[in-house]
Amino acid sequence: MKFRIGEKRKYGVFSFDAILPDIIREFNLEKSFTLEMLQSKWCSIVGDIISTHSKPDRIYKKILFVAVDHAVFGNEIALMKDTVIKKINIEFPYQAIRDIKTEIKRIQW
Repeated sequence: MKFRIGEKRKYGVFSFDAILPDIIREFNLEKSFTLEMLQSKWCSIVGDIISTHSKPDRIYKKILFVAVDHAVFGNEIALMKDTVIKKINIEFPYQAIRDIKTEIKRIQW
């Protein structure tokens, strides 16, 4: 961790959950951490069928790019866009998503 001048030293034992947000912020891992967590919860956000044919690919300028294996599933995600954005922003309030774009790609699991 960084040496912070003027801050009071913290003594004691801390749980990993307590220091994880500081570690993520300090090493600029917000986007990659959010993307990994989003991929693990993708099934509960969009449903079983759509999650088997799509995968969150990257986050760029608060836009979530989702890889889909067929245009039909990209259209389904576009129709559900407002609901999906709302669920993501509730789950990950520190990384607000404002839009979703879909790309037809070969999905590698």
